[in-house]
Amino acid sequence: MIQSYPSCKGATRRIAFTTVGDAKKVRFWSGTPFHMSKALADEGYDVVHVGPLNATSLPAYKAFSKLRRVFRGTGLSPVHAGPVASQYAADAWRKIRAASADIVIAPAGSSFAGGLPAGVPLVYISDATFRLVENYHPNYRNMSRRARETAERLERETIARADLILYPSEWAARSAVNDYTADPAKVHVVPWGANLDVAPDRHSVLGERKPGPCRLLFVGANWEEKGADVAVGTLNELRSRGIDAELVICGCIPSKPSSYDCVTIIPFLNKSDPDQRQRLSGLYRDADFFLLPTRADCYGIVFCEAAAHGLPSIAPATGGVPSAIRDGETGILLPPSGTQRDYAAVIADIFAQPAKLARMKVACRDAYETRLNWRAWASRVSSLIQPL
Repeated sequence: MIQSYPSCKGATRRIAFTTVGDAKKVRFWSGTPFHMSKALADEGYDVVHVGPLNATSLPAYKAFSKLRRVFRGTGLSPVHAGPVASQYAADAWRKIRAASADIVIAPAGSSFAGGLPAGVPLVYISDATFRLVENYHPNYRNMSRRARETAERLERETIARADLILYPSEWAARSAVNDYTADPAKVHVVPWGANLDVAPDRHSVLGERKPGPCRLLFVGANWEEKGADVAVGTLNELRSRGIDAELVICGCIPSKPSSYDCVTIIPFLNKSDPDQRQRLSGLYRDADFFLLPTRADCYGIVFCEAAAHGLPSIAPATGGVPSAIRDGETGILLPPSGTQRDYAAVIADIFAQPAKLARMKVACRDAYETRLNWRAWASRVSSLIQPL
């Protein structure tokens, strides 16, 4: 059974769930706002979707950013341009007032939320602060000086304006307090959940292991950033040690066409398609370890999805990853500088201890059922927003 926190629903009934994109579509921000809003609706709230937001100057800034990157190597982040942010905020406020909401929840809303007038309580949700992702996450590299200054200002204004600030990791929460002087009483860590419409049955993922080699699963959308090269190197290292192993890479392809022994590459699986979703679930169920040597991650929803399938994760202790994986319990965290030999050594050690691997699988599923699911997230958020 998935554990819920005690619900405290009272006067707060209508939520203006405000996003730059369309949170009703599962493709927006990897489906995270979609699952957030659905979980809040399942808690009994009247969730009004405010978004996508309109900014008439956005097309011009997108075009300008492309030209600047071509000729100068750096560009704007169009959604963080000052005029765009002001137009987003104005459009959001018009729609929020029309919704007659009791509270505003703004996931990833730093580009507009700081500009919302006082009057309706604001809950700001993000997986990081700009200070953390600047020069860390690939989406924020090569920004111009003006773009960085604007993004930093918008982040600071949003954190100052918010009545409640929610992050999925201690890494992000510490930055809000230390880098942006957020009131610690307003900042809370609430783990995010697996973006699954239907979770696999507990018995089906904790049953007897399928005979065969040590099976590694990698799921990521970017070969270089998610460390697929390290995953392939880990497989080769295991095999050089005499361990029969195989690797499935799902979601990306190498930048240069290559062939690898004992590696299956699946470029993409659409979770919105029932057959492809079932195939992906089967990959999780059949694997022994979820391997993601990511070079930058603010949290990692995939670790929650691995936990739902009772699959221990092997990953570096970078960004917000340590809040999704409990080291030694639901997986193993290596230093960000960990090599393929380090990953192989950890996997070989656990694989040689079937009882330990079985305990970790149970711990993963327990973690999913108690905290790494959206129902638990919504229950906790419900208790936090009531005092507002």
